[in-house]
Amino acid sequence: MLDLTESPKEKKYECPEPVELTIQQKKIISDIEEEKWKSCCFQIHSQSSVFFAKVGISISVMSLCAYQLITLKDCQYQSLYSSLLSSIITYWLSKGR
Repeated sequence: MLDLTESPKEKKYECPEPVELTIQQKKIISDIEEEKWKSCCFQIHSQSSVFFAKVGISISVMSLCAYQLITLKDCQYQSLYSSLLSSIITYWLSKGR
């Protein structure tokens, strides 16, 4: 029968001894930290924020071009919007290589 009056034995965990980092490991850590943009309130990864800014601007311009191509009565500016739309599409398709 199980005796519930005994307290469970506490296991003692010891922290491992600190490991010395090599120069290359320190350089990798500093490179990762340099890729972050720091503000008073948050940290953000620089490459991801630039990517999402490009995506946001591209979607905005593509939406404007599509709207203008659909609603334009005069075909005079149609080449402007279609070339702008095709250049944005080409930019993103060439990134897949």
